[in-house]
Order: sequence, then C-alpha cells, then structure tokens
Amino acid sequence: MLLPLLFLSLTLGAPMTVALPPSASVSHAFNYVVTIIMENTDLSQIIGSSQAPFMNQLASSWSLATGYSGVNHPSLPNYLALISGQEFASWSTSDRPPGPGFSAGNATNIVDTMEASGLTWKAYMEDYPSNCGTHCSPGNCYMGDGGTTGRYAARHDPFVYFGDIVNSSARCSRIVPANSGGNGAPDDALLADLQSPSNSSNLMWLTPNLRNDMHDSSISTGDAYLSQLVPMILGSNLFIRQKAALFIAFDEGNGDHQYPGDNVYAVWAGSVAKPSFSSSNPYSHYSFLKTIEANWHLPPLTSNDQSATPMLEFFIHPDHDHLGHEHEMKDHEKSDENPRTEFSGDSQDDARRN
Repeated sequence: MLLPLLFLSLTLGAPMTVALPPSASVSHAFNYVVTIIMENTDLSQIIGSSQAPFMNQLASSWSLATGYSGVNHPSLPNYLALISGQEFASWSTSDRPPGPGFSAGNATNIVDTMEASGLTWKAYMEDYPSNCGTHCSPGNCYMGDGGTTGRYAARHDPFVYFGDIVNSSARCSRIVPANSGGNGAPDDALLADLQSPSNSSNLMWLTPNLRNDMHDSSISTGDAYLSQLVPMILGSNLFIRQKAALFIAFDEGNGDHQYPGDNVYAVWAGSVAKPSFSSSNPYSHYSFLKTIEANWHLPPLTSNDQSATPMLEFFIHPDHDHLGHEHEMKDHEKSDENPRTEFSGDSQDDARRN
C-alpha cells in the first residue's frame, strides 16, 4: 500500500525549525493534537482483519495501545469521559441529544482548563449544520440531531452537553462543520486549518458522521475513510513542521466487554510518536484526558483523570515534568452533583445502537 508508506516517510523526518506559539511552548510531547473517535468495534475485530488493511498498517507503523479500554456503554458516557473525566451515567446511558435532564450543566471540562491556560481548541463535526436553525442554544450551538444529512449524532459530540460551552457564543463558534459540502468526507475545513499554525488549534477534535465512523457501516467502510483522511493529516504543513500528534480511538467495543476489559483500537501517530511501537499497559479514555493534562500541565478535572496513567510512553520526547508534580483537586471544582444548566434541544429518544 503506497499511501501509508508515503506518509510514514514524510512524517518521520526531522521537523523544520519554526517559532512555536507561546501557548504551546511549555509542552514536551506535542504542541498540537488531532483526535478522531470511531465507533463500536473491538480491538480484536480490527487487528489482523482483512477488512482493515489501513488501520493495521497505521498500527504497525506507529504506536498502538493494545490495553486501551472504553469506560462504559453505550456511546455518550465515553465521549463525555474523554473531555470531562466523568461519565454522567445517571442520564448519559440513554444516549439522548442534549436537552432538559440530559445535560452536564456547568461541570468543568477540558475547554475550561485549556482556555484558562491560554490554549486553543476546535471541534470539527461531520454533517454539522452551519446554521443552528430551530435547534439553537443560547450561544447558537446546534442542539438538534441528524445535522445536514441525518448522519450527525449529537451523542458523538460531547461539547454540546456542557452549559458553559453551549451558552457561550464564543465557544459555540469553535464547534464547526468538518466538511463544507455537508456530506461527510473530505473534511476540508479541518484539512485547511492544518496547513497553517495560525489557523490550527492546540486541540482539534474530529467526529466523523455515522457512516464514516463505522456506526452505520462496515469495518471496510471506516478503514477506507481513514485511508483517505489520515495521510492528508499526517502530510499537512502542521504535522510536517510542528510537534503535532494524531490520536485515533474507538469509543467502545461491540458491547460484549466491560471496562477495564473493553479493549478498543487506539493509535498515536505523527513525527512525535514512536514508530513501530506497541504497549499492552492498561489505559482508558481517562488516560487520553490525563495525557492532554500532563502535556500542558493542566489541573485534573476529576479523580478519574487524576488517578489515570498518561500515555507518555508512546511519544519520542514525553513530558516527564508531571511526575511528582500533580495538581491538587480544587474544592470549588464543578462536578456532576452540581445543579445542571438546562437548555433547549431535541430530546427525542434514539433507539439506535450506539
């Protein structure tokens, strides 16, 4: 396969020397991270499968975490855990779109701690409408389900469940359509931003639509999608010239296993990641969050990410400063026990498998 070999040769070379943005100058492992979350597949269904040649090539070329686990079923608790350190299982396991009774309220999330440290973020959603229409939050986030094609799933967009995001016009403006055509790939909005550090954010999150993330399609369909997208990400100016990492993981397995044994595909790639590396050490979505925090010296959000092990072994130059230098939890930190900020949105039940 020529494409994986091409992007491997492109990204393993020494990066060009350029001025780093001040907000990223304190990091050690990476200055930028792109995160892609796929859907509902066990690690054993990917590794060694003839339906997933690209994902297998990616795993063998870069850093594979074979002990990485989802934290719950179905989808939404996993997405919320990735950016907030908690599942909100009392309501999130219903997998409903955000609305009254289905909100994380003002719980602290990664957006809060990143912005407080001068770091930037942007969430790219496939088939997310450019105008929220009749499903607007106070900050004009789209609070509906389906988007432009019926394949945008709110439960795969954790950002719209937090009141301090959806009530802020500035933060809602950071949740954008990944694709200008409004119909899945090629995710041109994300790819355009990756061509220049001035347009890139420190954290760039991509949620594919229900076809591309394998939720409503086959493993081979998701593999073909990634085989087109990932080489363009790794071959972008940002990934060639800056310390940028790509993290691809699945939200959960197919439902037969439970945390911490719900092992899913999780790979770190890019010139900052170790090539041809694999580890069976136990990790979870809380470990991803802890990795972000350790890299940029951010405080923990909950005891879950505070006690998690960061995934620093997958990087060529990991941040060792976090050892013995953990931030203490603050008494005033928000939690899911706080009163929830309610906002309007479509709360119709979704009976689909998540």
